[in-house]
Amino acid sequence: MAESAQLTSAPPTWVTAAEPGHWFRLSGNQPGLGLEPTPPGTRFLEDGDPALDPQLNPARTVVEGLRRWLGRRPSAPWQGRSGFPAMTEAWNSAVLATEFGASGSMVVFGGGHDDYFGSDVHAFDLASRQWSRISDGYLAASEAAYGSGAVYPDSVYPDGSPLPPHTYDYVQYDPVGNDYILFKGQTELGPDVKAVGIAHMFNLSTLAWRRSARHPVAILNSGGWTTWDPVRRLVWGHSGDAGGGNAFIAFHPDGKNEDGSYGHWGQLHANKLPGHADHNAMQIDPRRDVIVVAAHGRRALYALDPRHPGEALTHLSEAGHRPELAAYAALEFAPSMDAFVYCSAADAGAVYAVRPPEGSSWKSLVNGTWHWERLTDEGSTLNPIADAASQTAYHCNPAHTFGRMRVASFGHRDVAILVRHVDSPVYAMALD
Repeated sequence: MAESAQLTSAPPTWVTAAEPGHWFRLSGNQPGLGLEPTPPGTRFLEDGDPALDPQLNPARTVVEGLRRWLGRRPSAPWQGRSGFPAMTEAWNSAVLATEFGASGSMVVFGGGHDDYFGSDVHAFDLASRQWSRISDGYLAASEAAYGSGAVYPDSVYPDGSPLPPHTYDYVQYDPVGNDYILFKGQTELGPDVKAVGIAHMFNLSTLAWRRSARHPVAILNSGGWTTWDPVRRLVWGHSGDAGGGNAFIAFHPDGKNEDGSYGHWGQLHANKLPGHADHNAMQIDPRRDVIVVAAHGRRALYALDPRHPGEALTHLSEAGHRPELAAYAALEFAPSMDAFVYCSAADAGAVYAVRPPEGSSWKSLVNGTWHWERLTDEGSTLNPIADAASQTAYHCNPAHTFGRMRVASFGHRDVAILVRHVDSPVYAMALD
């Protein structure tokens, strides 16, 4: 059951034409594989920017009306310092929602701190290859509703949507509940952002938000990383080092509490990589019940036993074509390949498989050798990192991957899906 929960409902038509090991543009003005561009207004993430919608963001002053008449980008009370591009450039992730759309969708939210205050949610449908805004978020007319001094103790705006943080790798997806899960909260945005241990869930069936109770001592500040455990139906999360990050902890999304909150937190365990906890990646293999951590600061892979979450990480032996581990990378599990998949923008978007040793016992997993294999073909002509950077009109953070690379599984085929910038294509690569 855990394995099937990772599979999308039906393969999109373009899957069979994808050549393994070669990235191609899945969307945009010039998609690959001979695909036709989708209708204007659906090709890019920024097409759904609520600031561009005059009904959601009317020009309230003569000056703003003149700006728009001159063709300048509309300003909005919730735009923050960077505006909508922060959804990809400001330390932000995404999830693959396998039960949203005929073949699943990449779902994007966040970009906050002082960069963007909008709580809108967007989805890229893998079957239609179209972007859409699926929730408008909190759209107040006054700038006083956002940023420094606008305090929301439960970390939600008046409409129930969460104040958007930099999500880092703090977001996951529950296919059973059909929930996008954000592992942290903010009570105030702006230069002196206030982070709290409040989880938020966006249900993709009802398009409604709900939140957890606040954890009394967990510090979930910058640079954290998570994985969804389909066997136990919970998120495992590790804080970064920033602000005294102190947590390795689970969050269970099920159940309504007497105070109106939902879900509950597990036992708090200490930081497992003090001084090296920022911007790592971890992923669970639900078949072998092992969590693997790619710790870039220590240039090593580690194993974590979810049956004994309080124990220390175990260093793993590695061999094969191993990349240099980098910050902000993505680590996924590919069910058809029965291997982990690693991708770092710092390595030109090259994708690697990390295969476990023989056997499924904990002893065999931690004593055996894990083998690396490059999956991106050396003859591949498209570098998605450079291609996207050449197309964006905005300042970009090219090193950021986080969960904006996810693996979709269709029968016996695993496909990497990569979201880069708000105005660049979505990319895909068949892995096998």
